[in-house]
Amino acid sequence: MIGMNAQALAQIKAGHLEMAVCCAFYLIWWIIFFWPKIYNRVATGAPRVFGIISIIGAVVFGLLSAVGIASGAGKLNTPVAGVATLVSGIALYILLLFITHRLFQRNPTTELVLFVAWIVLELFCAYGLQAAGLAGQAVLLIILALAGFVISLMCYVLYYHLDPKPSFIDGCLPLAAIGVISLVMGLVL
Repeated sequence: MIGMNAQALAQIKAGHLEMAVCCAFYLIWWIIFFWPKIYNRVATGAPRVFGIISIIGAVVFGLLSAVGIASGAGKLNTPVAGVATLVSGIALYILLLFITHRLFQRNPTTELVLFVAWIVLELFCAYGLQAAGLAGQAVLLIILALAGFVISLMCYVLYYHLDPKPSFIDGCLPLAAIGVISLVMGLVL
């Protein structure tokens, strides 16, 4: 069991570091493609190509991260915890989809799926850390994940209600926050 825990923790650590890289690539893409929109321009040439490479990098590292964290946490958790977390995540997404659309007139975008999936993954990871006897790291992860989730939700709701420059910054904040949170957890584990 100790060997399995060590392997699971290594996967979780690597997954968090990969998520930090994912967020860095995503942030680069965001800057390249959305900063010019403030001035009614679009990215062209080499910056556009670099932006496309960056979003592909974000997808690759995001998938590697999700698989690594879920696999590691899955080795530490019971199957019931996995099912309960998945069902809770779907319910949370549906609830937030309804609330953000009805109360805040926010048209749904991919970002809602991404940050709901992220918080659910992190909570599943925290359950696994707790099961492995790492209560301190589990509590830290829960606190940081909730902070990242609140930042992401607030920015998601505000985005279309802001002028171009503030909306650009608003779009950067969740990526930066989740990137830093992931880096911290990757270093702490």
